[in-house]
Amino acid sequence: MALDIYTPMDLYQVMFDERQTVRTSAWLDMFYPNSHMSEQEEIMFDKIDATREIAPFMLPNMPGRPIYKGVGERIESFKPAYTKPKDAVRPGQALKLQPGELTKRLALMTPEARYNSKVIEITGFHRDAITRLWEYMGARSVIDGSITINYAVDAGTPAQAVTIDFGRDAGHTITKAGGSQWGDAGISAWDDIQAWYDLAASAEFGAAPTDILMGSKAYAAFMADADVQAKLNKDLRGNESVNLNLGLIEKDPLNPFTLVGGFGSVRVWLVSGIGNTFKSNGSTVDILKKNEVLLASRAVNGVKAFGAILDAAADIQPADIFSKMWDENDPSARFIMSQSAPLMIPVNTNATVKAVPVSL
Repeated sequence: MALDIYTPMDLYQVMFDERQTVRTSAWLDMFYPNSHMSEQEEIMFDKIDATREIAPFMLPNMPGRPIYKGVGERIESFKPAYTKPKDAVRPGQALKLQPGELTKRLALMTPEARYNSKVIEITGFHRDAITRLWEYMGARSVIDGSITINYAVDAGTPAQAVTIDFGRDAGHTITKAGGSQWGDAGISAWDDIQAWYDLAASAEFGAAPTDILMGSKAYAAFMADADVQAKLNKDLRGNESVNLNLGLIEKDPLNPFTLVGGFGSVRVWLVSGIGNTFKSNGSTVDILKKNEVLLASRAVNGVKAFGAILDAAADIQPADIFSKMWDENDPSARFIMSQSAPLMIPVNTNATVKAVPVSL
């Protein structure tokens, strides 16, 4: 329906769904407690390889033997990604009434006020989009142990994709084929979880998982497993520490993480809802897929790292987000551009195991 600005109209209700703007910062809050700013092109970390040498048995009346071995050190370097959204505000936009003005929800603004309002709106949109990019990078880096960055290019320019591998052992990514999936005969989801827990706990630079995160389809298959149901029987000795929600799961629409119980001190989360999605080129994609399971320790000790802003106006210094604005004369426009060089690094990536136990 077209609105006639000269027809009196009372605005009955503004339709707004808060879930559309929900953040997925739980990933960064849970697994990335540290931040780092780098002035270099690459961000480097070192890891100490302990020898775990034991002293040999020696006869007391024989000469001693040297056993010292220097502790090994590995340096790993990663080049951060880069993003730089840029949008323009043109004078003609300042002359058009905004939707709030048309419906008389807002008082009429001057052209200058509309112009400034649009600048603020675009700057905020950039910051929100860049922050969501950090959250997506952090989530997929801890889930996959790597991340593929697909750089946007102009038409006619070959697409560029870069995969950053954080060095997680290949065995920490598990896909169960048909016949061995949860729900198939003779397959125990409980035994799988225990095996994956042990895998992360015993790995080099690993750790005992503190959290188990499941997509909605994986969680449904897990709860239907006969061994899991047996563990939930509190009448059996040894099952007192198994606690999962057997009733209606109440989800916070603004939080994609729903705590559904725990196994002793290990928390179990259902990850679902609009907060578990992101939009790219108009398409909506799940962050943690519905059929994925992630076992992870918060000892992954992730780092929110940011490289130098490659812009002379920023003095080529690091910043989480650097925004700038400039005017063009012909045709007249004010450009707003925001830049960030982020990399979310799961330092102890072997403290995570990703499994795909069911098909989508």
